[in-house]
Amino acid sequence: MEIAKTNWPWVESYLRTKAILLVPIGSTEQHGPNGLIGTDHLVAESLARAVGEDLSLLVAPTLAFGMSNHHLAFPGSASLSPETMIRVVREVVTSFSRNGFRRFFFINGHGGNVSSLQAAFADILADRPDLRLQLASWWLLPEVQEKEKEYFGKENGFHATCGEVSVTWHLYPGAETPIAPGVAPDPETEWPVGPERYRFLYPDGRMGSNPALATGEKGKVLFEIARKAIGDRVRKFLQLDGATMTGG
Repeated sequence: MEIAKTNWPWVESYLRTKAILLVPIGSTEQHGPNGLIGTDHLVAESLARAVGEDLSLLVAPTLAFGMSNHHLAFPGSASLSPETMIRVVREVVTSFSRNGFRRFFFINGHGGNVSSLQAAFADILADRPDLRLQLASWWLLPEVQEKEKEYFGKENGFHATCGEVSVTWHLYPGAETPIAPGVAPDPETEWPVGPERYRFLYPDGRMGSNPALATGEKGKVLFEIARKAIGDRVRKFLQLDGATMTGG
């Protein structure tokens, strides 16, 4: 259930029995020569919608911009600074909490968001101990990583990965774009880097990946694994402090 496709009386009715909101968050950045620029927010959004349907929970509008400064030398990429991202997350959470949301489960699609999200959560909770915040980055789930290792081995890489390209091809079949086989460079000793240095080190945008191995069929399997794993974590999240599925 997407909050953007409801109205305020409906949300008010939802809040009489439930206090949890799923929040998809990602980025708008290059994903190599054949990956979608919206990969990170599109996957997070699709997972949040699926889990919301499975558990009858509300889903917030997707936060489609993240901390992607290192990708800015590639056309089509956009970024929030860490300071701006922390402030955006804080204001989104506190806005929704004003009228009764108390549990916020963020479904994340971008690694560059993690440190800013953790900082934002710490900032929010210092002032609002009544709230509960949780983060799940789908590609870091052990269940997903196990299947990716089986499918792609070490060629999955670290950015524009075989796994994330596969999932987007499952979600958007018309986006499938072939790429010549081969693993992109993966310097291990230099990180973080700025936009121009990133493009110098990773000329086509990939980091250690070989998305020629990606298929929509593999993406469907990975998506369903992530869907179940995140659903399990949402249930556990609501039980940690004695809350039921109502998120009370």
